[in-house]
Amino acid sequence: MARPCWASAVLAAARASGPRTSAAFRTRAFSKTSCSPSGRITIGGPPQRVVGGWKRGSSGGDRYSSSGERGGAGNAGSGINTLGLAGAAACGVAGLGLWLSFEGDALVARADLLPRRFVTTIDFQSPVIPMPSKIYPYVIIAHPRAIVAQAALETLTKCDPGSEILVVADRYNFDGQQFGSRLYAGYFGNPSTVEDTSSRGRQMITTFSTGTVKSNDASSAPQPTPSFADQKNVHMCTDAHVTHLDIENKLVTLSDGRTLGFGKVLLATGCKEAVLPGVPDKLKHHVTNLRKVKDFDRVQNLAKSGEAKRIVVVGGGFLGCEVASQLREAGKAKLVEVVHCYVEPGALYRYVPVYFADYITERLRQLGVVEKPYHMVLQIREPSNRANKNNNVELVLQGFEQTSLDCSHVVFAPTHLEGNVELAQQSGLEIDTKCGGVMVNAEMMARSDVYVAGDTASYPDKVLGRRRMQSYDHSYHSGVLAAMNMALKQRQPYNHLPVITSHGGPLGMDVVVLGDIDSTMEMYSIVQLAQGNRFNPMTTSSDSAADSAHPQAGPWGVWEKGVVWYMKDKRVVGAMLLNLTEMKDQVRELIRNRLTYENRVQASDGSQRIQGLEECLDFNLTNPVCRHSSARGQGIIGGGGRRSPRSR
Repeated sequence: MARPCWASAVLAAARASGPRTSAAFRTRAFSKTSCSPSGRITIGGPPQRVVGGWKRGSSGGDRYSSSGERGGAGNAGSGINTLGLAGAAACGVAGLGLWLSFEGDALVARADLLPRRFVTTIDFQSPVIPMPSKIYPYVIIAHPRAIVAQAALETLTKCDPGSEILVVADRYNFDGQQFGSRLYAGYFGNPSTVEDTSSRGRQMITTFSTGTVKSNDASSAPQPTPSFADQKNVHMCTDAHVTHLDIENKLVTLSDGRTLGFGKVLLATGCKEAVLPGVPDKLKHHVTNLRKVKDFDRVQNLAKSGEAKRIVVVGGGFLGCEVASQLREAGKAKLVEVVHCYVEPGALYRYVPVYFADYITERLRQLGVVEKPYHMVLQIREPSNRANKNNNVELVLQGFEQTSLDCSHVVFAPTHLEGNVELAQQSGLEIDTKCGGVMVNAEMMARSDVYVAGDTASYPDKVLGRRRMQSYDHSYHSGVLAAMNMALKQRQPYNHLPVITSHGGPLGMDVVVLGDIDSTMEMYSIVQLAQGNRFNPMTTSSDSAADSAHPQAGPWGVWEKGVVWYMKDKRVVGAMLLNLTEMKDQVRELIRNRLTYENRVQASDGSQRIQGLEECLDFNLTNPVCRHSSARGQGIIGGGGRRSPRSR
């Protein structure tokens, strides 16, 4: 049980008066007291009217009640000293209504504002709660350049312009020597769309910053709004980070020893860096764990200059596919070989239907990327063959059999990252063991006056259930809503359905994801192909080698635009839009309205058609090709453990 504020005040006054306060303690609300030899005083019992003030007699310690009853005389010279008076006065000034005196070794008190019944223990040996050097109405624990911090600042300064705001990073995000913006899938689009944070029409999964920007930093992360930096009520702490968050006493402790108080706090610590395990220290400079834009820039320069002749990209998700295609393009003039390794059967296999994964894999091969599906990295070691000086690292891979691969550089590009919940865990906040984030309610509140937003928050969605999102769109909107609830004392729920975007990958198109996408779900795709192409996933590369009219089409044709629907129990829970970014609001509304379909119809060619999904929106597709896919069976379907058949 936390010590109430009045007990802390009494404890401070008692310590100030010295060792005389060790025997008993009486208040208006309590009649039973006990004291251990170690100095622990326990207060409790039924209410009893004990009122009165204090009066120091000549013998030292005479005490009178308001009814005129004289208390027992204390020991000579044991009355209240100057420090004791100061402590009693401090309690009164604090509005606690406390009157303190000593009767021998007994501390006598009156507390008009105490609860009618309460039991507590005052431990004179316990550490004193530190006094904050300053109290801020709002504290944001995030990097100042993180989009969630910028969104919260924008909202707080508008809703409560007169209150002071402190922005300070936690230990993980405080990185005074590293500069640049965090890299996510979607970075490789039009740079203007990344920098334009005022336009909410095309949100990117980028720009979680982890350091102060140098003047020569070419990152595309949004800079802090000048109005924030110029406002006298906004304080950016750049020379220290938070080491401890005391939620009960509303205190934050910084690395330089300062203790600061807060009225309300927003925790937005983002995600942790994913590190490829088992890398020897002497080979770490040949392995890049993609965390920031500057990390990719470094590897891209290796490809452009030809310094790295073979680069291995590990990761078959959105970011891995984008990085592999971009590095291949950058190093094409220098004949740089890019190898793409992942454990799945095809690129994006965890997110899309089988035929879509095969299509992406084929497109990467056409770009010149060496695809290695079914390969897991077991070990990274020094190359056994030193004949080729360009080989700096040897990878031990496990596929259908164990093999090794020499290369110049390794890039680890995971799409999903673990939540950075270290500070929240130390503070006693509840952690979602499934999603890996901090548990919050629909108002983004974890505890009273404690809010969590951005990549760290595990929040309940009224349609899709509890989830944790990693996207620019989610960081912005969750930061705005949390700040509004903090400043305006509202209870607005977070009903926004964030989007995830990917640009510049092997598809060469804009990809927008809404809701949940998983290849273990039922899927239905509606796609428009480039003119003159025929969609036939059963064709092989050799069958279409003579296709001279469209040499880049391969066996699949070139997908121009379309949509892939994701369903659970015939209800749409997610969608992937291909070059249909302008339709995201309509699709979001359908998911929110729980779009369902009644049944599937067998077409003349034997395929399964879902008319309800084809007619729910007008995507303006010419001669669309539709295809239904059953859940692939990577997970448990329907709770029975049955493995579903492969997509037909």
